Amino acid sequence: MKVFIDTGAFLAISDKSDTFHKKASSVFQEIIEQKATLYTSNYVIDETITLIRARVSHRAAVAFIKGFDASNIKVFRVAEGDETSAKEIFIKYGDKEFSYTDCTSFVLIDKHAIDNILSLDEHFRQYNYRHTVKHLLRP
Repeated sequence: MKVFIDTGAFLAISDKSDTFHKKASSVFQEIIEQKATLYTSNYVIDETITLIRARVSHRAAVAFIKGFDASNIKVFRVAEGDETSAKEIFIKYGDKEFSYTDCTSFVLIDKHAIDNILSLDEHFRQYNYRHTVKHLLRP
């Protein structure tokens, strides 16, 4: 099983005061126990560090960096062609509130045939994946 981890899941796992901390941590642990191959992107990591710094603390952001660097999570690097495709998605879906980072994630998930997504973000469903997508959704 391959799982792409999005910003919201990383934030919920890192922030003990987050409403979804326990659920996100539990699902993350289950995925690890299933020996899934975990992926994210350099854009998601950037967004995550920035959000943890803004919403929690610098110390928490540093802890995330150190924990991430010690993990087995593989990082997809957004290439120039991926950016071009992400821009096309962003422009095409003006009726959605997709962030540019979301669009780069969509491109990478499709490009690498990722079959599961650990996310709190409804945007992955709105993009209507053909894959089996597992979400942690905010109500």
